Amino acid sequence: MLNFPPLICWKKQYNIPGPFDAIFCRNVMIYFDKTTQQDILRRFVPLLKPDGLLFAGHSENFSNLVREFSLRGQTVYALSKDKA
Repeated sequence: MLNFPPLICWKKQYNIPGPFDAIFCRNVMIYFDKTTQQDILRRFVPLLKPDGLLFAGHSENFSNLVREFSLRGQTVYALSKDKA
């Protein structure tokens, strides 16, 4: 079943059920500074299943921002196995 709950990513706590197979956060993070991006990405970690995927926009790069995610494709990041 597909579920697309809305999320206000800059809030400190997310009141949505998880974990999810994927999070789609495309062309959103470019509007935040690096510190806020790191905070948001770390709050995504418990929301993803092991090997869960984060889909970002083409202008967004988180490779050197947080260790919890590893680049899987041009705009796809996977939750690192040791973080799941």
